[in-house]
Amino acid sequence: MGVRSILFETLEHAGEPGVAEPGHFRDLNLDQIVRAATEAAGAEAVAPYFRRPLRDPGLVAFRQHIFRDLEDPAVRRVAERFTASVARTRTRLEALARRKHPPQAHRWFLEIVLDYTAAVSGLAEGLDTSGAASPGLRALRDDVAEHVRAAPFGALREGARRLRDRLGEVRYDILLRGDQAGVAPHDEDGRFDYTERVLATFERFRQEPPPEEHEDTAPALGLDVVEAGILDLVAELFPTLFGDLAAFRGAHRDFVSAEIVRADRELRFYLGYLAFLAPVREAGMPTCYPAVSATGGELLARDVYDLALAAKLAADGGRAVTNDLRLDGAERVLVVSGPNQGGKTTLARAFGQLHHLAALGCPVPGREVRIFLPDRVFTHFERRETLGGLASKLEEELLRMRTILEHATPRSVIVLNEILSSTTPDDARLLSEALLASIVRLDAPCLWVSFVDELSLMSPTAVSMVGTVAGDSTTRTYKVVRRPADGRAHALAIAERHGLTHAQIIGRVRR
Repeated sequence: MGVRSILFETLEHAGEPGVAEPGHFRDLNLDQIVRAATEAAGAEAVAPYFRRPLRDPGLVAFRQHIFRDLEDPAVRRVAERFTASVARTRTRLEALARRKHPPQAHRWFLEIVLDYTAAVSGLAEGLDTSGAASPGLRALRDDVAEHVRAAPFGALREGARRLRDRLGEVRYDILLRGDQAGVAPHDEDGRFDYTERVLATFERFRQEPPPEEHEDTAPALGLDVVEAGILDLVAELFPTLFGDLAAFRGAHRDFVSAEIVRADRELRFYLGYLAFLAPVREAGMPTCYPAVSATGGELLARDVYDLALAAKLAADGGRAVTNDLRLDGAERVLVVSGPNQGGKTTLARAFGQLHHLAALGCPVPGREVRIFLPDRVFTHFERRETLGGLASKLEEELLRMRTILEHATPRSVIVLNEILSSTTPDDARLLSEALLASIVRLDAPCLWVSFVDELSLMSPTAVSMVGTVAGDSTTRTYKVVRRPADGRAHALAIAERHGLTHAQIIGRVRR
């Protein structure tokens, strides 16, 4: 049966090649989230897992149970010890490949094998004693325990232990004559052992050693020239033992199991995301495990926020502003309007992030979230790098929208941000109405940040949300609420853009 995946339903899915970064990642700042989680995981190889959202609510729940297990410090420590050991094995094998001194390399190979086998055994034992309760981690525990009991692993571990014990019994004397060093079989009678005499001579200079520091790091792989020369002489004294050591390395050169490597990589997906999320939680931002469904476009999300932005703010001791999102019954389109720099684009990113992260089985930014699993997430954000005049920009926007509408299904999610800003208000209104009609016919959930306030009135399935300002009508609160658009916020934004607000005019007069 082998070691089952803790990410996918079958090993065939677990072994599928990685996918390229989806087009919506950069628009939604998911690339920043994945980069940070991957760095926290300590393995670039986990990045493709963040690009493969799930469609099955049962598999999402399976991952959520594992995340909950790993939030228990006892369970997380077991997983972290294991992944650290596998990383240490990888690093030491890479260093060993550069060693050209056979006796030394064979000895360190043995040490690496012992460390690796202890790590694999410790994973099964640790998951058993730490109280891991999720079906995924219990299956991993059972599969790794079976892997440890299997003959190949047993032969590897017991062979390494026997060699270690035999090496531990090796005794020899170092003979020093002037500037020459040699070795000889150990003098059991101690006639030429000058240890006590040397210690007594230098007793007056003796100092207490500093306290030992126990760090979980690999010892340096390397002997100096004199040490290596002595080891060569010892190998000549014990040719059978060192021959067996070389044979052991030759027989087990590829001892690291591909199944164990995959288990390590999959655990890092969970650990990396939780490590990335920790500072955000410590800053007081809410997270939750969403309730997910396979069908329906309804949405309930309380106190949601842009996770990438929240991570940046948390690093500086700040907190993100939260908002609520809701689509009830036949509602499908959230039309967001309001002043510039008022949190509209941030809300759009939060909407898209929620759907993607929920489909990964991850904890999501929000206090309470009920959401469905989309087949795809489509985004249309303004591309600053677009070259050419306004006409070419409008054409590019319309072509991108046509591509979205051709590929989207009722189970897709669409996020549109400030499109059609390159044309006249009248043309933007007409084009927006036509695009909205297509989205409504599609029946796909959509969040549309638009300066066309009346867009929310063009369909009963559309709902208006407005970015709010403080009492002075200029200070942004970054709160976006459900209410009819009145156009005032947009008018204020336009006046501000052109320096025509009351405060701006008075300021110029006073100068």
